[in-house]
Amino acid sequence: MEKRIRELFPEIEWIKDETLRKQVVASYVDALKTGGWEPDDMDRIPFTLLIPNCPFTYLDHVRGVTRIAKAAMDEFNAIYPAKDARFRLDSDLLVAGALLHDVGKLVEYEKNGAGETVKSEMGKNLRHPFSGTVIALRNGCPNEVGHIIANHAHEGDGTLRSPEGVMINKADFMNFESVKSFLGMK
Repeated sequence: MEKRIRELFPEIEWIKDETLRKQVVASYVDALKTGGWEPDDMDRIPFTLLIPNCPFTYLDHVRGVTRIAKAAMDEFNAIYPAKDARFRLDSDLLVAGALLHDVGKLVEYEKNGAGETVKSEMGKNLRHPFSGTVIALRNGCPNEVGHIIANHAHEGDGTLRSPEGVMINKADFMNFESVKSFLGMK
């Protein structure tokens, strides 16, 4: 399963710290097993249940958010730290947080008898930022990654997000809102 997860998310290799790479993969193994999914299901599960007949999958979304956030980080790091080194975003934290920002959806969602993706019993009581944070932390991810996951969605509004968390929040909503706009949804 670990090998397939790494194949589906080649961006895992962007994480320089081997321990953190393993923790990201372990978090996916945990979430997939807990949710009753196989790795390839991530390319069939809709990335959101808020868009009827969502044309993009969980895998599309997570990879898109990761790539957008990293591109933004690369541009930020090319400009701001040159004037003040305190303003350097941490690539490993950003990539790990982006890859795991929606990992909780793998337990928030389930497949019903008709083969449709629906909210699980857990998902009816606990949204993915919370379940995803638990999954990442219990698989050894640093608190900073847990912070990113916990605060990436509306639950984090009004909090002080880490700089990496800001990038992921914005990349996530750029992705979600752009898809909605293309579909003519408000």
